[in-house]
Amino acid sequence: MRTTGIAFVALWLTGCATAPVPDLSAASLPERYSWDESWAPAQPADSLPKGPWWERFADPSLNDLQRVAVRNSPAVKIALAHLDAARADAQAAAGALWPKIGITATHVRSRTSQEGPTYSPSRPNPGDDYNASVSLSYEIDLFGRIRSGAAAAAALAASAQADALAVDLAIRAEVTVTYFQLRSIDSQLDVVRESVAAQEKALQVLERQQSAGSATLGDVATARTQLESVRTLLADTQLRRSQTEHALAVLLGETPSNFHRPAAPLDRTMALPRVFPGLPSALLQRRPDIASAQRRVESASAAVGLARRAFFPVFSVGAALGRDSTRADHWFEAPARFWSLAPAAAATLLDGGQRRALVRRAVANLEESTESYRRTVLTANQEVEDQMAAVQLLEVAADSAAKSADAAWVSRTQALRRLDAGAATALEVASAQNAVLTARLNEIGITQRRISATVLLVRAVGGYWE
Repeated sequence: MRTTGIAFVALWLTGCATAPVPDLSAASLPERYSWDESWAPAQPADSLPKGPWWERFADPSLNDLQRVAVRNSPAVKIALAHLDAARADAQAAAGALWPKIGITATHVRSRTSQEGPTYSPSRPNPGDDYNASVSLSYEIDLFGRIRSGAAAAAALAASAQADALAVDLAIRAEVTVTYFQLRSIDSQLDVVRESVAAQEKALQVLERQQSAGSATLGDVATARTQLESVRTLLADTQLRRSQTEHALAVLLGETPSNFHRPAAPLDRTMALPRVFPGLPSALLQRRPDIASAQRRVESASAAVGLARRAFFPVFSVGAALGRDSTRADHWFEAPARFWSLAPAAAATLLDGGQRRALVRRAVANLEESTESYRRTVLTANQEVEDQMAAVQLLEVAADSAAKSADAAWVSRTQALRRLDAGAATALEVASAQNAVLTARLNEIGITQRRISATVLLVRAVGGYWE
């Protein structure tokens, strides 16, 4: 009967100490993306190389910036430092599984008070004490307390590694997007400057016509209003270029005041790389932020087991072996040897509910990390859907924008010719100029949005792959 009771208590305690298995089924993904018409099964992992996906833009300047970003970016360095710290914590936690062996050697020369209780006339005073010993201490991890702590730390280290990969992917994506934003602004500056030149030419023609009596003062005022409006747009666009250039400098870890990129307008015929993200299951395994969130759940689960094991007694053993003598010439003789062996057991009986509170806290942390994981998965699925829709729909919009810009250009050319011949009004020319400016800026904006959507889709699926 006594044996049965002991076994029952042991089984109950073991059940209390085990780490719970979190339920992540609510974070499952659909079988396919709604915008993906050419998917194929894939089973990569988050640790797989993401590939130099930025090279698919065939831009040597971008490749150079990526190398600088990885080398100098403060965000990357912070993530790597956090990873080193997490790995050190994991190594320290795993080291607790091994016995600790130490060695000491001392020589103490002292004088004892003759009035003191330890004084002995038979001992030299002052005297020497030569001591050397090897000590061993080891906690017997009978209930897995140390193993739980090591598992929690190892999961956090794996999470930190995934975080570092996520930062690397994010920085590369931000550098690419910002770089092409800068180039798109350069394209916009060319268009606006061209519009300023065209408006100045139209104003000059109208001023000559006014002198000849074939144009009114209102026509000249309309042209001047249009010119100043475009000049205002030029100054605002130059400001946006400066701010975008400064943002790129910070991403690269450079001082904005010392950083400058020469103008590099976008090529109107630029071909964008195609991205085929594959199945949501591939997304789940490739995205570093999802891997990080999942490993934090694993760490929180192990932490629950660690908190529950605080109810178990701790068994340890200590031992020491060495020599101690008051005379150096007797130090190696047999009487100078000493040893000790000290097995120990310790258990907390009453703690005012502290251990139970720590268990509740660990369980709450597990619930929080589980829901954070689910939120990360849902957000990831949304990002993929958003960017897949953007890539496909903006491709259609880009074709229409290009046709609109070409038609507006023809209309403006004809209006300027009629203006030279005196057959067009100032309002007609201003309308044609506005149409060209709006259409060209819209075309450039859609191109830049297509590039951003492509880059963000690569980031959303955890990197490029065929």
